[in-house]
Amino acid sequence: MKFAFCLFKYFPYGGLQRDFLRIAKECMRRGHAVDVFTMSWEGASEPGLTVHSVSIKKTQNHTRSQAFVAAIQSRLAHYDRVIGFNKMPGLDVYYAADTCYQAKAREQRPFWYRLTPRYRHLLAYEKAVFSPLAKTDILLISKNQQHEFMRFYQTPPARFHRLPPGITEDRVAPANASAIRLQTRQEHGIRPDDFLLLMVGSGFKTKGLDRILLGLAALPPELQQRTVLYVIGQDQALRFVRDARALGIDARVKFLGGRDDVPAFLLAADLLVHPAYNENTGTVLLEALVSGLPVLTTDVCGYAHYVEDAKAGRVLPSPFKQTEFNQALAQMLCAPERAVWQRNALVFAKQADIYSLPKRAVDIIEQIKPSLLPTFTTERAVFSKIMALRGQVYRELEGRCTQRILCGDEGYFIKQHRGIGWKEIIKNTAALRLPVLGAKNEWLALQRLQQLNIAVPDIVSYGCRGINPAALRSFLITRELTNIISLEDHCRSWPQQPPSFREKQALLQAVARIARVLHTNGVNHRDFYICHFLLDISRGVLGENGQPQLYLIDLHRAQLRRHTPLRWVIKDLAGLYFSSMEIGLTTRDRLRFMRAYRNQAIHDIVNREAIFWQKVKKRGDKLHREQ
Repeated sequence: MKFAFCLFKYFPYGGLQRDFLRIAKECMRRGHAVDVFTMSWEGASEPGLTVHSVSIKKTQNHTRSQAFVAAIQSRLAHYDRVIGFNKMPGLDVYYAADTCYQAKAREQRPFWYRLTPRYRHLLAYEKAVFSPLAKTDILLISKNQQHEFMRFYQTPPARFHRLPPGITEDRVAPANASAIRLQTRQEHGIRPDDFLLLMVGSGFKTKGLDRILLGLAALPPELQQRTVLYVIGQDQALRFVRDARALGIDARVKFLGGRDDVPAFLLAADLLVHPAYNENTGTVLLEALVSGLPVLTTDVCGYAHYVEDAKAGRVLPSPFKQTEFNQALAQMLCAPERAVWQRNALVFAKQADIYSLPKRAVDIIEQIKPSLLPTFTTERAVFSKIMALRGQVYRELEGRCTQRILCGDEGYFIKQHRGIGWKEIIKNTAALRLPVLGAKNEWLALQRLQQLNIAVPDIVSYGCRGINPAALRSFLITRELTNIISLEDHCRSWPQQPPSFREKQALLQAVARIARVLHTNGVNHRDFYICHFLLDISRGVLGENGQPQLYLIDLHRAQLRRHTPLRWVIKDLAGLYFSSMEIGLTTRDRLRFMRAYRNQAIHDIVNREAIFWQKVKKRGDKLHREQ
């Protein structure tokens, strides 16, 4: 296949840039052709990589990126995949090296910041990747990212793909690590009993270099005279040189710029200091660990938990306190545990899965299917095209249509809502029921059930347009489930051909568990019939582990609250009772369901809840008479 990689700027020492190059190399190793589109390329060219440098004469960063995207749009249409390492429209895959911009703008900036052209531009580009209407699959490198993006953009969970870390093997301490350490320290005039602090990273402000300088200045005089700080990274150093001079420690601080021999310094150092203000991952933390270098960092770094897992340093909690960092720095330099931290780090390097990011990223890029959604267009145009899609109609009512649509060899279901009208709104309101105005209700319910670990169809996209509640237009696209059968169809033959006891009890337990989880977490279905439970039969009724896989569908009318009102619990359970009347369940079967639903002994349920279950039966019998 032919891939287009897009990033605004390449230079050899950035973490994002290094990940980009390793993923590109893995693509070429597998036989794919890779073209790179960028505004700036610094450093040596990579054999086999075709680089298209786009000259942009704009002066502001946001206008430069806008002009860059406009210049490459038409050229990207000829590629099988478009992979972006910065947020921009038109991507098939986005490598999420940056944190959520909207979260930062709203939680760390004053309100007037959101009135600037820069904010509007960056928000639009982030929305082009994470909006429910976007088609982009997202490669996550930090476990904290997905929650933030879903909180602000309601991105369908199915579009996120978690990657393991991707540390290069050259960071692992070699057999001659001691010799390299001694040689590097001798070359730089560091005495055997001196302490070398190391800070690595482009972006001195974000990485907390100012905090490190204050910590170094606060060391006891004797310890400070034996300590030197080396700063490696490509950034503007003038401000920090002045800060070091003002603190009287300029002789103890050396700025080495961006370098290719970072592994040697990781072996030569005594402590990596990384008190970042904000850090999506912090790859250098893992690079230090696999080199056997203890770490002092902050918990805002996405990879900080690896330091705790490895027991190879300290992670300072939020909110950051400078005095706490100063004390930790002094203690760690003199602590006898440093040898233990080093051994723990080297053991971690041998056992942890922290090297496979490029391979896993390319696996996902290769597996991504063609999208239903068009490329390089406005949300309004995308919405109009999706509402005009036509396929196999499964159900059509006034104001709503459910269809199956094929894209390549993949099947999808789309529910298109065209507005319910004022008559329906008034009728529901008069009956003291909130009217369901469109696809949003089911979209929210699907997300809630996924959080509760109840299997539902994967959300592909959601969109809504309009202000008038009676004329709202919306859609919901979900991925088709394959190798499934509804419980109604599966159980229809039970009166004539009874299933095994094991199968029947496993299905009763599974349905009871789903009902219990829903009702104890504030969710009621309102159409809780066995026809809306889909059984996965791809590996047999009981699957590989003896447990049936059930999906719950048709959440169009589901209600979400903190607590489920009793009358709605009764309605849901009555629906199950009514819809299972003809499948040959015995009184013992229903008692077993009650026991599983309440997760209590049956005699306690009968003694304490007889009236409740009588109401369920009465409501179910009424539904049966009215059918």
